Amino acid sequence: MRTLLITTASVLLLAGPVAAQEAPATPSPTPSAAQGVEIPDFATRAWIVVDGNSGDVLAGQNIDEQRPMASTIKTLTALTLLPRLQYDSTYEALPAETLTEGAHVGVLAGSRYTVEELFHGMLMRSGNDAAVALADAYGYQRTLAAMNAEAARIGATNTTAKSPNGLDQPGQVTTAADLAQIYRVAIQDPRLQEILTAKQAEFPGQPPQDPTKARGDFTIFNNDNLLNRDYPGFLGGKSGFTSQAGRTYVAGAEQDGRRLIVALLGIGGGTTQTAGQLLDWSFANADRLSPIGQLPAVPQDAAITAEPAGTADPNDVAALPTQAQNQAVAAQAVESAVTAANKAVTATADQATPESTTGVAAIMNVSGFPSSPFVVAEPAQDPAPAQRGLLASLLVGLFKAFMWLLLFLGVAVVLLRIRAVRRIRRRREAYARAMQQRQAGNAASDSTRDRIPSRTG
Repeated sequence: MRTLLITTASVLLLAGPVAAQEAPATPSPTPSAAQGVEIPDFATRAWIVVDGNSGDVLAGQNIDEQRPMASTIKTLTALTLLPRLQYDSTYEALPAETLTEGAHVGVLAGSRYTVEELFHGMLMRSGNDAAVALADAYGYQRTLAAMNAEAARIGATNTTAKSPNGLDQPGQVTTAADLAQIYRVAIQDPRLQEILTAKQAEFPGQPPQDPTKARGDFTIFNNDNLLNRDYPGFLGGKSGFTSQAGRTYVAGAEQDGRRLIVALLGIGGGTTQTAGQLLDWSFANADRLSPIGQLPAVPQDAAITAEPAGTADPNDVAALPTQAQNQAVAAQAVESAVTAANKAVTATADQATPESTTGVAAIMNVSGFPSSPFVVAEPAQDPAPAQRGLLASLLVGLFKAFMWLLLFLGVAVVLLRIRAVRRIRRRREAYARAMQQRQAGNAASDSTRDRIPSRTG
């Protein structure tokens, strides 16, 4: 513990914006609070404590340093889309949404979801697939533009959003002060507070093949451990993790009529433990924490008319992730190569002997993919060498070489697809096991410290 004598002016001149990728993942200069207040070392790069009602900044460290925010950006996604999408309208998920990197809630291409269900999946399970589906439901680029406009409207001027789910993107940053302000404004929507404090909810499962049977829903659980530990007066929180952002968190709690909001970026320890320590310290010292700064005033609600999901520009949707793009490019390359070969063969077909036409027909059949590309027409008997012209011999050799190449490329494409399907299957099986363990009561410990960090949690 150490005693800090920092003036209000010095707090407002805390370390200016620093490029997130250049900042070390260690706590940096002196934390600030009212004179004489002792602050523990929270082992966090940037953090802030805010009075949720007045907006007074009560304590903080590097509160204006720009850093990646990981999945805490979903509070901005919710703030933006809750008033813009009709809560009970439905949306049909697209394949690109189901292939999003990182944490999934289980969105399936072709299945229909209400906006309410997608919000629960995005916030309770930090589902990146649900976040992209919500963005597509309003228009993907349209959503990003609205997110940045909303951040500017509420005074979070050091925040730039480039994805709805927080996956690392160059230039996508926020600050502890901005993140607290976003949460402070967003939590005023009772729908958001209801989702963030719900411990479990039902989520749509695989549609039945028999339309007369009911859909099999499954239970999703909130992964916020402060909520699951029944932290006193908890208002809900949102955690995040990526390789560039590290661990991040924003939450609020209300005790004895005092509402406090904490935001942490670059947490060095366990998310739940560190956030709990900061909240405990803040409430214990609330009467001694005089304001050292001020967040912008909460603006009045914007005049926005909610739209049905999926009525935006059908072309304004998320692009396929890199892996899916590579598979699509590989398949397109095979088809393009075959098409080019067909044109070349057609140009010389008049010069070919009748015996060579079987090979031409086989390639034409493969290029259109009317049947499996690995089934080739049964070749005609080769004539005696003395009866075949030089051009026909060259064509037959080229046909054989091309078919071997086509076979190799086709096998490669199929193997890549099998690998992707197995990866998705393993992920779903792991998710199902985790849910079974949790229902059995095996999830009591603080998983945020002990788990192996994923790239996109």
